[in-house]
Amino acid sequence: MIFAVFMAAFVQATSGEAAPADCAVPTPPAVIRPIKPTRPTAPSCVDEARGRHNCRSAIINAYNAEMDAAGRAFTDYVDKLNNYTADLNDYATAATRYAACERRRAGPEGLIAF
Repeated sequence: MIFAVFMAAFVQATSGEAAPADCAVPTPPAVIRPIKPTRPTAPSCVDEARGRHNCRSAIINAYNAEMDAAGRAFTDYVDKLNNYTADLNDYATAATRYAACERRRAGPEGLIAF
């Protein structure tokens, strides 16, 4: 029993890191649920399967403008999702560091004898 107490004290005294006085609790990121933008409906004069159309120029230009706007909205949607995922990954890393800090504060790592 005395040997176990001595070893526990030795392991704690010789560990590379001292137990911190306080562990910083991570704050989770704000939850976001962006809505995926919808693709505009093609005019009846557009044959998407064949990549052809027989539309007047005003109609096809308006459709192309709607498609460009939908493409930009989708890019913004993907950027928001990627940023949220990065924030969640940062939170998970901070939570892992917090758990390790609390484990070090709880007591020495290594052997515990009964």
